[in-house]
Amino acid sequence: MEKGWEVQIFVNGREVKLKDFPKRVIYSILLGFAKSLKLDENPKEIEIRVKVGEEENTGSS
Repeated sequence: MEKGWEVQIFVNGREVKLKDFPKRVIYSILLGFAKSLKLDENPKEIEIRVKVGEEENTGSS
């Protein structure tokens, strides 16, 4: 792994503390994904935001 790498996850604005193994897994997956996009430059920072929608009530009665 590269020197100076960092992984942070925030849920609802609060940082979720991760142990080393999940950090390494997330780092490797996201970096591999970004490199597969054939970008014009190497990724230096990857930012992903996910907004979770509300569950739909199917109303099956």
